[in-house]
Amino acid sequence: MARFTIAATPFEHEPFEAALRDHRAGAYATFEGWVRDHNDGRKVARLDYEAFEPLAIAEAERILDEAQAKFAIHAARAVHRTGTLQLGDRAVWIGVAASHRDEAFRACRYIIDEIKARLPVWKKEHYAGGDAIWVNCQHAAPSELSFTPKLDESQLYARQLRLPEIGEAGQAKLKDARVLIVGMGGLGSAAAPSLAAAGVGTLGLVEHDELDASNLHRQLLYSATDIGKPKAQLAAARLSALNPFLSVRVHSDRLGPANCAEILAGYDLVLDCTDNFATKYLLNDAAHLLGVPVVQASLYQYEGQLQTIDAASDGGCLRCIHPAPPPAGAVGNCAEVGVLGVVPQLFGALQAAEALKRLLGMPGQLSDATLLFDLATFETQRFKRPRRPDCALCGEQPSITSLTDVTVAQAPPSEIEVDLASIDHATLRGARWIDLREPAERSGAVPPGTLSRPFGGFDADAPGFEPGPRTFLFCAAGRRSLRAAQKLRARGWSDVWSVRGGADAVRAILTETAE
Repeated sequence: MARFTIAATPFEHEPFEAALRDHRAGAYATFEGWVRDHNDGRKVARLDYEAFEPLAIAEAERILDEAQAKFAIHAARAVHRTGTLQLGDRAVWIGVAASHRDEAFRACRYIIDEIKARLPVWKKEHYAGGDAIWVNCQHAAPSELSFTPKLDESQLYARQLRLPEIGEAGQAKLKDARVLIVGMGGLGSAAAPSLAAAGVGTLGLVEHDELDASNLHRQLLYSATDIGKPKAQLAAARLSALNPFLSVRVHSDRLGPANCAEILAGYDLVLDCTDNFATKYLLNDAAHLLGVPVVQASLYQYEGQLQTIDAASDGGCLRCIHPAPPPAGAVGNCAEVGVLGVVPQLFGALQAAEALKRLLGMPGQLSDATLLFDLATFETQRFKRPRRPDCALCGEQPSITSLTDVTVAQAPPSEIEVDLASIDHATLRGARWIDLREPAERSGAVPPGTLSRPFGGFDADAPGFEPGPRTFLFCAAGRRSLRAAQKLRARGWSDVWSVRGGADAVRAILTETAE
């Protein structure tokens, strides 16, 4: 069944409604327009509708595509009558299915307003007195949410057009450019608006996650009313509202070896805005095997680094610096170690700047160099990144010749990690317990007298407790507590230990001792 239908005879809405049924959808909104018996003070007897069907269908499909991109909806359908309609006949029907009612309502309103404003449909009103008048239905004003531009596109870029490195020729290059952004978190939500505002013609968004409240302090593309909604759809709507002249493509599947080549096809440049090593190494490998340059950023608390992986340059790849991803837990992510919100905002903007320089052919690109920036000290470093002859990807005899799953090894057991199940209960009862979890993570029982010392503010020189009895540190999974224990051991603490398995292991031993 087509998404938009022109019906020459009376129709029932149930089949179109049934086509929208989706178990993911919790909201369903419809609009119906019926023939009324009056208009502008005159008595109406009936109506005639005529349409230029090929153009009407094509334009209606564009409207439905716009609604799909602008609002977080699952599906939408529309029907418009033609021919003679009697009083009370259904003239228009719109249906929208979405996860949330607000998106369904807004999308439904958007679609009907745009259909009334843009479709080549004409209405003839037959009055009680016997006369009739043809009325062009495009007299209706478009919705305030309309994609229809109300300005000349060049107005958006007036200031940057004055730059000699850009001008009209450079702006045309940006218009023709296609950039894929992988990850619409802190980095992506800063990079994407910058590229959209600059006039990059096509933006692709790869994101499968939904917005969480903890995202908002650094992901300024979203708002509190968006919590729980798909980031990709939210981002597409915001970007389209920012610049109605660009094309936004949404890729809602998780990126992996099986779909990487298909998703990257047709893009000139990729921005790696992810926060996990498996995807970063996958995109690093894709840059060389598929020939699509990747602008990559990585963050840690107050600092970050930026580089471009480009098979056509002399610069080394990520594997030239680190042949394999570090073991799981060796480097904490934002959820574990925290991050200052402006850090991903800054580096997302730097990724956008590097992308624009590359698209415009400007000097100073990072194809063979890495930029380091520490916001805590405002110190910057830029160092060359040569290729390693023995690199498995870009070296003289590469062994990586296809995209495969990137395995992140588990960190080997540490001698200062303990398995609580192997310790006698008397020792456990006489020990001191330190909970390194952040306040939002804390749940479940802990040993009596446990001290809370969140890892985000942990200082091994002033940990908030003195050396003394046997001390067990634990966090959510055991990675942060291991780092804290290592720091204390380096300062001479001999009887401090990290609990392998984190808070779950602590709860398990509490349950066992209680029984």
